[in-house]
Amino acid sequence: MPQTGEKDNKLGILGLLSVSLASLFFSSLADAFMKVTPITLGGAFVLLIGNFPIPAWTNFLQKIGWATQFNAAQNATMNVLSLFVVFNFAYVYAEKCKYNPLPAGLLAASSFMILAPQDYMARAFGTHAKLTQVTAFGTNYLGSSGMVVAILVGWVVGMLYVFLNKKNIVIKLPDSVPPNVAASLQPSLIAGIILVLMTLIRGAFSYTAFGNIFDCVTKLVQAPLQTFTASPISIIAIYTLANVLWFFGIHPNMVYGIVMPIIIANGIVNQNAFKAGQPMPYVTMSMLSMILNSAFGGQGATIGLIISMFKAKSDRYKQMLKLAGVPALFNINEPLIFGMPIMLNPVFFLPMLFEPIINGLVSWGLIDLFHATVNPFIQLPWTMPGVVQAFFSGGIPFFIIAMVVVVLSTLIWFPFFKIADNKAVAEEQKSAKKA
Repeated sequence: MPQTGEKDNKLGILGLLSVSLASLFFSSLADAFMKVTPITLGGAFVLLIGNFPIPAWTNFLQKIGWATQFNAAQNATMNVLSLFVVFNFAYVYAEKCKYNPLPAGLLAASSFMILAPQDYMARAFGTHAKLTQVTAFGTNYLGSSGMVVAILVGWVVGMLYVFLNKKNIVIKLPDSVPPNVAASLQPSLIAGIILVLMTLIRGAFSYTAFGNIFDCVTKLVQAPLQTFTASPISIIAIYTLANVLWFFGIHPNMVYGIVMPIIIANGIVNQNAFKAGQPMPYVTMSMLSMILNSAFGGQGATIGLIISMFKAKSDRYKQMLKLAGVPALFNINEPLIFGMPIMLNPVFFLPMLFEPIINGLVSWGLIDLFHATVNPFIQLPWTMPGVVQAFFSGGIPFFIIAMVVVVLSTLIWFPFFKIADNKAVAEEQKSAKKA
């Protein structure tokens, strides 16, 4: 029988392995979404032109036939976002594991398409023609509704690709074969195994009541998650947890890796509703998410801390203002978190904890009071100051709410900063006397 020490060692190794795999998952997922930013921002710009909220403009586009062209742009960007995510996830996962990432990304995209429904009934010619079966890929499965499946497929394919490479299940060719040819043929056996597996999974789901994995995941997983994240209370709780993690030096990507795909999916639902002239079901979620994320000086709305530092009396915090002020203005607050530091500083725990609760509840009330809304097609880079984002996406009402957030953040941070500043002044005076 193994000794107790050996059991503990095995448990310790398993624990470290689990943490490593979880870290690899979340970091790969975060990078996968980061890499689709050019598509989301560029696509949003194109769609804004096609859906600018001036009836005369949209009517003009409809009249000259260009509304169809902008709809095509939406179908090729936002409405197939899951296809880009599944490719990126497997690509990044393999890259982090030091394997050729391109085959992993391509296999993930192919696997995703294998699992997607492909047979539809349509009228080929005219409204009076008979229904006929056609083969096509519906954007309703490749966009927001397929996000969770994309994450699962990207993860599974990435892991399988890495595992099979480690087992050396590859085609080895003589050295005389050109390197580019050898590299392209090497993962062929891996590709066969993965794609056969995905075909079997597709066939297995065809025997269920759901018919396919997309409808199964949507009904059992994604729909409940979308409903959960639509709740203002849930959004406030999510960002409060992110703040607490950041206080302890743990990057909030651990939280965002789970909820951001759903928030993005809800955002695409908002875009489709806005384009159709219907009420946006997740507009409050979208506005609160922008307010509580990192648009106001970074995680924790530390723009309030920066403003408070203009009243600094200690040399320490006067210098910190010079170093951290400009980055925080553009929502980069690592100098504050690690340099001030906010991390593990008992003085700053309460503002990090209560900031999202206070700002979230007040903003929620003001959104209802002002009947504020946003244009979901206006998406600015995350480094854009929150008041600017609010003005361009939601006009004067959202701008006023953003200004209230700045004021509240300052009021939250100021008393705690004064405690830290007074302590720093006392330490500086003590050091001066010793000198």
